Amino acid sequence: MKNIFKTSALALVLAGSLASCNDFLTVDPVDKPVLESFYTSREALRQTTLALYGSHTWSNFHMNFQWKMDMINGDIYYTYSDEGQWYFGTYTSVNPYLNEGWKGLYNVILFANSIIHDIPPVCSGSITQADIDEAVAEARAMRGYCYLMLTEVWHDVPIVENNSATIASGNFDLPRNTQASVYRFAMDDLDYAVAHLPESNDNYRLNVAKARALRAKLGVTMAAHSDYGFDRAALYKKAADDALYCIENTESLANIDFSTLFDVEANNGPESILAIQCAVQGYSYGNAHNVAWSRSSVIADQTWGAGKGPTIGLQKLYEPTDKRRMWTWMTNGDYYPMLAREAGGYTYKYVSRDENGDVVEDRMEMMAHIKKYIIGKSADCGGNVGINQDAANNIYLMRLADVYLTYTEAVMGTASSTSDPTAMKYYNMVRQRAGQSDLPSVDYMELLKERRRELAFESQTWFDTQRYRYREGDDAALEMLNSQYGTNINRCSMYMPAVEVDATNENDMSNYKIVDKKDDGCMYDHIILTKDAFVAPIPAAVTTSSPILLGEAVDYFGGAEAPEGE
Repeated sequence: MKNIFKTSALALVLAGSLASCNDFLTVDPVDKPVLESFYTSREALRQTTLALYGSHTWSNFHMNFQWKMDMINGDIYYTYSDEGQWYFGTYTSVNPYLNEGWKGLYNVILFANSIIHDIPPVCSGSITQADIDEAVAEARAMRGYCYLMLTEVWHDVPIVENNSATIASGNFDLPRNTQASVYRFAMDDLDYAVAHLPESNDNYRLNVAKARALRAKLGVTMAAHSDYGFDRAALYKKAADDALYCIENTESLANIDFSTLFDVEANNGPESILAIQCAVQGYSYGNAHNVAWSRSSVIADQTWGAGKGPTIGLQKLYEPTDKRRMWTWMTNGDYYPMLAREAGGYTYKYVSRDENGDVVEDRMEMMAHIKKYIIGKSADCGGNVGINQDAANNIYLMRLADVYLTYTEAVMGTASSTSDPTAMKYYNMVRQRAGQSDLPSVDYMELLKERRRELAFESQTWFDTQRYRYREGDDAALEMLNSQYGTNINRCSMYMPAVEVDATNENDMSNYKIVDKKDDGCMYDHIILTKDAFVAPIPAAVTTSSPILLGEAVDYFGGAEAPEGE
């Protein structure tokens, strides 16, 4: 029977498989729906939309790009090779991880487009219009959120609304669209999703409350801009209403344990608003963070994380009493009973030695390593870690604490602070869960610091930086990054021995000092980001085949500039 879907064909064209075509995206044809007959049941329809959430669909993005945003924001210290360019803010259009992020997000968009445009015409009479609308709503919500992420990294990006129409037109030279019009397109998608999603759904799927949370994030982003002529007050009000609706229709944050949020047991729990669904099913089907970030083979079957850790600037933001700290990053003396179970658990030391005195785990420059998303060896977690970078703990794209903090931001609006009782109630609930005292009011910078403490290593702080930049300008945002949120710890800073260190005193912090100059033993002198780091270049692999993307961006809603067939 004839295949009705055109997504796979479009993906091949956009991946450059047809040499005669100019492609403007480099997209791998992963998890594209192939249809041999009409949809005849709601179950079959939902089986297709399930893949919107799957790790394989998102794999280029979450495996090879997502956490690079934590590096440029100064949360993750790592300076090696092409990945290190993100830490230095020196990435160029040939950086391979840019290409992975670009095609990873467009993979999801192309898949969503096929659901939006190609499924409705081939549904039989046994599938109700409400079922069709719900499937389309899930796809539009996901597409809208992907466009938000795209535009916060690249700003002006091409809007691909209809795969089939693009193929029919034969014109793949689509221009970049302005960031303002990308926002508008994403808002239209999320408005539709809110109007057509059900009040309740399978726990991993979007519902009205979750879609409104996503729309709140888009709303505060748009409202942060003073340069696009948006009605900022109205956007902040809409975002506040959306976030509050989600909060009031979700289990209280006070009932959710932070320490287990990044384990398999928390998958699709009440904290999860939108998460990439992971499983032990082979390469690209699971969470790769357990491999990429684990310190050593003592706590992981595979490990690449010895040289990665929380920056000193990030570490300095946490109070000693902050309960989130040891579940976010590990440092000397922290004990984790769920890691290295056969050995009775794992106690972090700057330097670990075996019974013969040989070094098993060596000190790294940050004197700390990442804990968030690390769940150990397969034997430690009931087989929920595979051998192909495929752990089964989901990856959050948005979670409930983010919604609480987004509500506070929305209520604050264009002001520099807020003491609104409801906003502070939910802001302080985030702090209460972390064991921190209530505050009577909060200013915007302190809100960003709280967000960083809560959401470190979740690829959210880069988006926070962009909103701050929209509100306050390039110079203010650069000052925040280069001073590491006012700690005055440059991102080059590292710990070095202050005295002669050996096995007798190597795990005593008082024997180390922070250095930030080569003359003092630091690997680098001060690393200073410039405004060029705020907008990533479009990957060279894309612009080489479609030079139109190097031209001026156009308004998608301007009429003549809109792609034919839309």
